[in-house]
Amino acid sequence: MADEQSPLSQADIEERIERVGRYSRLVKAGFAVIVGAFLLAAVTVLPANLDSVAAAVNAMLLPLIFVGMGLLLFGIGMHLHLLHLNLVHQLRKQGE
Repeated sequence: MADEQSPLSQADIEERIERVGRYSRLVKAGFAVIVGAFLLAAVTVLPANLDSVAAAVNAMLLPLIFVGMGLLLFGIGMHLHLLHLNLVHQLRKQGE
């Protein structure tokens, strides 16, 4: 079983689980930077390109892709985080 091969003790695993909140805050801060960059691009680049619709779309396309990828990565990261916590929780229940 995985617990027999793991060099981590129960206390080490519990300590890492307690630190998960800090890592989650770092991920959320990174997401905030991505959204901030998008808003900055929208405020600075878009007004200069309002003379035509095509120029406005081209000006905002890269920031929109940037935010979309950020949302995807944020969702994937949080999903994997929750899956890992669930797995650790189930392994702890089996060990008791």
